[in-house]
Amino acid sequence: MHIHHHYYHHSSEARCEVMRRLEEMSEKIDLVKETIMATLEELTTVLGTISSEVDKVSADTDNLLAQLAAIPTGGLSPEQQAAIDSAVASATAIADRLKAIDDKVPDATA
Repeated sequence: MHIHHHYYHHSSEARCEVMRRLEEMSEKIDLVKETIMATLEELTTVLGTISSEVDKVSADTDNLLAQLAAIPTGGLSPEQQAAIDSAVASATAIADRLKAIDDKVPDATA
């Protein structure tokens, strides 16, 4: 009987220890959740900033393309025409790269 009682006492202590450890784990899980949520908020903010900056560069590129397209070609020297063609090619390449970046990132729903 004494051995059985000792076993019961030990079992009770073990249950208390398990409960204490479960509580610690629960607190740690809550901390991890809070950290993840804070990180997600930071990430959302950064993605918003990136999106805004990409929009600005995209608008600048569109504006540059429009300006270049509006330049009359009749009286230009071959060098001037080559410079314009190069600028158009550069602006188009920038626009294409921005589109490629935009296509990789899902559109914001918020």
